[in-house]
Amino acid sequence: MNKLTYFLLVIICLSGCAVDNYDPPSTTFNGRLVFDGQPLQIRQGISVLQLYQPGYENQNPIAVNVKQDGSFSSILFEGTYKLVRVAGNGPWENNPDSITVDVHGPTNIDVPVVPFFSISDVSFEVKDDILVAQCKIKKNVESRQLEKVSLFVNNTNLVDHTVQLTAAPSSTKTAAQIGEDEIIELQQDLTGYSNNPYLFARIGVKAVGHPEYIYSIVWKVR
Repeated sequence: MNKLTYFLLVIICLSGCAVDNYDPPSTTFNGRLVFDGQPLQIRQGISVLQLYQPGYENQNPIAVNVKQDGSFSSILFEGTYKLVRVAGNGPWENNPDSITVDVHGPTNIDVPVVPFFSISDVSFEVKDDILVAQCKIKKNVESRQLEKVSLFVNNTNLVDHTVQLTAAPSSTKTAAQIGEDEIIELQQDLTGYSNNPYLFARIGVKAVGHPEYIYSIVWKVR
């Protein structure tokens, strides 16, 4: 290899390194799914939010991972993004409008959605090793019908209809068993869980025709 060839190879190598040597994304983008200003409780892991950055060749969506308490956090490059609510994946009314988000420094945002049903007046109590949960539900989308309300229990604080211990029949009530404006009571016998040092509970409400629930906050049983 002569000196000229070696010199050219060094320049090419250095040029390539310079092109690839850029800073990774470092700006925090935090937010919440909200209804009436309150965070919405969902099943962790469902794909309900995506980001797009207009003006770039690569238009693949950036997945936004939403936790069960409705919060999310991502690390992004600074710039302008479009935030999209993925149609049909969440148990709420579809909203096709995107949200423009300018990320310049730490950015926080609330993303409003209208759930088919919402839960209020939630309480939990253990009586003689029976977990008793109460709540009220409200219909927010007139075209949606209630299917059932259920109590879920798990041995970690990650609890939903896919991550739970065995449920008793008394832990679910169908729409036919629930009156309008009724305080709904659900029960779960805990005697079979004596070997579980930790237990957590959560109420979920499901609309007909959609696989996902809207949930209450998680309550630590013990």
